Amino acid sequence: MSHDASPQLVEKSQPQTSAPIKRPWWLWGVCVLVVCVGVVLCLRVGFESTSWWAGNDLPRLWAVPDFALIERSGQPVTRADMLGKVWIASVIFTRCVDECPLVSSHMARLQEALAAEPDVRLVSITVDPAYDTPDVLTRYAQNFAAQPQRWLFLTGDKATIYRLVREGFRLGLDDPQESERSSAAPEASRARHALWQLLTPASALAHGDGPAHDEAQRAITHSARLVLVDRQSQVRHLYTIADQGTLRRLPSDVRLVLQGR
Repeated sequence: MSHDASPQLVEKSQPQTSAPIKRPWWLWGVCVLVVCVGVVLCLRVGFESTSWWAGNDLPRLWAVPDFALIERSGQPVTRADMLGKVWIASVIFTRCVDECPLVSSHMARLQEALAAEPDVRLVSITVDPAYDTPDVLTRYAQNFAAQPQRWLFLTGDKATIYRLVREGFRLGLDDPQESERSSAAPEASRARHALWQLLTPASALAHGDGPAHDEAQRAITHSARLVLVDRQSQVRHLYTIADQGTLRRLPSDVRLVLQGR
């Protein structure tokens, strides 16, 4: 009796193996996508914050191309004139009443913070050169106590300015007048503008909505970031004005670049 029962006990004590759980293939795809998005966001946050580079040399991102513009004093300013100087560039226009005054206020604070650095220049470039003549820029600069030798306000040929902003600084810039004048690919222009608006944070944009003689001109949309350029006209970093931590680091970054780091 006991001889017959023992195999049954052994048989019952053996663990039963369960079939492997099959997960749908799309679930793995979702996991990979979530990881990739997380990595991209981490890299973007790290790039935007200068604390990512705190205490380290700033990377050389790309070179500013040649340009020739006119300063509010009437004097020409070229890329060659800026060699040997560390400069901070901003994009503005005087009829903008939203972000542009805020950008210029930040530049005014930088002028004060970097007053002891003779090799530093501030450069504000208008994207409305037809209206922003040297005289108009002079009056605008006076509102921010801009020192003529240290803070330059540039105007000039519109195509040259737009190329410098888009290709030299790699900042967003959209002008409806360009779409109106270009009949070759209006749909592509509208698609490019819509995509740029979607991908660019609102805090990094400046919109012109002030009084103007031209409705289309008021709708210029451009980046409100500041651009740090070294003595060799290499872009070293971009700063979002909405990120106060980043802006507080900017003077320290300037001094690093002055040291050749």
